[in-house]
Amino acid sequence: MTSPVAAAVGTDGPSRRATPVLWKPAVFGVAVAFVALELALSARYGFHRDELYFLACSRHMAWGYVDQPPFVPAVAWLATHLFGTSAPALRVFPALAGGFTVVLSALMARQLGGRKLAQLLAALAGATSPQVLAAFHLLSTASFDMMFWAAICYLVLRWMLGGDDRWWLAIGALSGVALLNKDNVLFLLVSLAAGLLLAGRARDLANPWLAAGIVSALAIWSPNIDWNARHRWAAVSMMHSLHQENSSLGASIGFIPSQLIVVGPLLIALWWPGLRRLLRLPTFKPIGLAFLVAVGLYTLGGAKSYYLAGFYFVLFAAGAVQAEQRATSRAGRPAGADGAEPRVPGGVVDGATPNPTCSPVGATRRWMVVMSAGLLVVLPLAEPVLPQSTLPSGAWESKINKDLSATVGWPDLVRQVAAVADALPASQRAGLVVFTGDYGAAGAIDLWGSHYRLPPAISGQNNYWWWGPAGARNGATTIAVNLPRSYLLTIFTDVTAAGVVRTPGNVWTEERDAPIWVCRGQKVTWAAVWPAARHYD
Repeated sequence: MTSPVAAAVGTDGPSRRATPVLWKPAVFGVAVAFVALELALSARYGFHRDELYFLACSRHMAWGYVDQPPFVPAVAWLATHLFGTSAPALRVFPALAGGFTVVLSALMARQLGGRKLAQLLAALAGATSPQVLAAFHLLSTASFDMMFWAAICYLVLRWMLGGDDRWWLAIGALSGVALLNKDNVLFLLVSLAAGLLLAGRARDLANPWLAAGIVSALAIWSPNIDWNARHRWAAVSMMHSLHQENSSLGASIGFIPSQLIVVGPLLIALWWPGLRRLLRLPTFKPIGLAFLVAVGLYTLGGAKSYYLAGFYFVLFAAGAVQAEQRATSRAGRPAGADGAEPRVPGGVVDGATPNPTCSPVGATRRWMVVMSAGLLVVLPLAEPVLPQSTLPSGAWESKINKDLSATVGWPDLVRQVAAVADALPASQRAGLVVFTGDYGAAGAIDLWGSHYRLPPAISGQNNYWWWGPAGARNGATTIAVNLPRSYLLTIFTDVTAAGVVRTPGNVWTEERDAPIWVCRGQKVTWAAVWPAARHYD
């Protein structure tokens, strides 16, 4: 009798032997090396603007925020309570999540019938892709989103290969947790459903275990839904604002070409054959179709290039199995589904001639050379391996990786605001208000401002607006950062320039050259100002 796994990979045998043993030394070695690299670089440069914001959110724990569900702020809270408040402390859990995702890549290759070479290649691809290296360096919703996508794809493979509908309950529960991190996982779930429909497997969507999984996901996600319902559906408003800001014809046109860059140009030699393999085999065709559906949805929506990142791990796994089978076939040594080579006279099957130069060992070496070369090229672009002084000073060059420049200059910004405050007369220093135009500056003031006797910042951006102008005294002198003078003149009679934000080495950041104002003569109370101060971006 042919097992589901054997039918999928084109071999016969009992299902318990159809899945090869995980090659633990190599796979875990790659994962440990990945985590070690991320942790070794975690202290370079400084906090990312989003990490400063997540720290602020962690001081206002809730079931939701304007721009993300509660998962990452909760991770920030846990990290600071376990390891203290520092950039390396915040980045421990993302690095570990990255290592886990590397292992998941190998596990998916194993589920697809891959032996040692396939598992190693899948792990290496997951560990050397530029978007993976960059995302798991920082505490962000994107890093955990990748991990959840990979984990859901792994569970879907288990369901496809085992035929046990009870896997839907686990898939639903994991999806619920993923939704507490980022709503982006909805695109994966919708794409998987569409993939099943397009593959003619609509019947698989009509079973009680799938319904139980959906109920489980909604139950886990429900606290965040409730928070949004009680906050005017703030997350929906945020998504609408971001869509208007970022979606354009150019973004749609550029989405597919951008995948070649962010995934890694050399890795197309692995994931493209992997996609073709998934589409060619009936068991896995829904996953291949789901990827194409997701590409279509994101292209039409003009999504950011990294939104699809979590889908590539299963493509890496499938491509790795394809590469392994090709290498084994060229060597004249086809393998069984359980990883054992068939015993035949002379080691030749169907007249194949052994070719030592095309052995799996040789293929492994060639792939390792390719991936190592790709890693060396992308590492300076994805990680802070170069001196901070080498970061670009121009806005265009910084677009290559805006996240690197977003980790520079925050303590300097706080010191500059403190210097402006110190220059004020003592009477104006009392009751001082710091009003910022963005959550990065506000988060930096909140983290370091107390060392300079600065008050907590207020801001109208995203969830800072919901925390309100609490503590801001009406009529007090206000230092405003990164806000237009024309807007401030609607609140104050006197708005005087006090400088602009400078960055170390004139490195480009979104805050560089932002104006710093001293505002006096308040005309309108903060309570009256606040409704119009809100901006979601």
